[in-house]
Amino acid sequence: MPRIAMAVALMLALVSPVDTYEGVLFSVHMVQHMLLVAFAPPLLLLGLTPSMASALLRVPGLRAATGPVAGQSIYAAGILFWHIPFAYDLALTTEPAHVLEHLIFIGIGVLFWWPLIAATSATSRWRLTDGQKLVYIFIGTLPMMAVALPLQFSRTVFYANYVSAPRIFATITPVIDQTIAGALMMAMDMAVLGLDGLIILYRWFEREEPEVGEPLPDRPAPER
Repeated sequence: MPRIAMAVALMLALVSPVDTYEGVLFSVHMVQHMLLVAFAPPLLLLGLTPSMASALLRVPGLRAATGPVAGQSIYAAGILFWHIPFAYDLALTTEPAHVLEHLIFIGIGVLFWWPLIAATSATSRWRLTDGQKLVYIFIGTLPMMAVALPLQFSRTVFYANYVSAPRIFATITPVIDQTIAGALMMAMDMAVLGLDGLIILYRWFEREEPEVGEPLPDRPAPER
């Protein structure tokens, strides 16, 4: 099932109207990016078994890159770099840079999600506790917010391509389009990470709660 969902996410991003209108509407392009960096990678990892994950870690350097600190750092750097106006406009106008951008989004997404997915985190040298995973998720929201908030509240259009792009809807100006893109970026990121956080909390509480019929630990009698 995760593999099918991953295939659907990639098809929506790369061979659907999302790909057709990415150069016209910034908001559509942002949906494409979020499908590649936030949706496809965890679905890809959910389709792996621990033995498959261990085999992947034989790739030189991958074990170190999938650690929590390295994965979080590479992820943040990738998100921030590809939303710098120079890099973003280059990817829009140069096909090799565009393909590289998409591959990097998938790659940094895999590194970010590696410590959170059970099958892959089991192969890590540093296995996060449930509490650490929640902190990791919170930190993981910061790069997206650093990009999404300026997009939502700035009245200046950051990416030149969308200033001159043809308007599909006259009411959606470049500024409004940029605002929608920032809102979608934040909403889609929060939806995925929030769902994962709820799953972690549920499993955490389920392990801590004693089963029905299980005797509670003995308590010493109070002194008199």
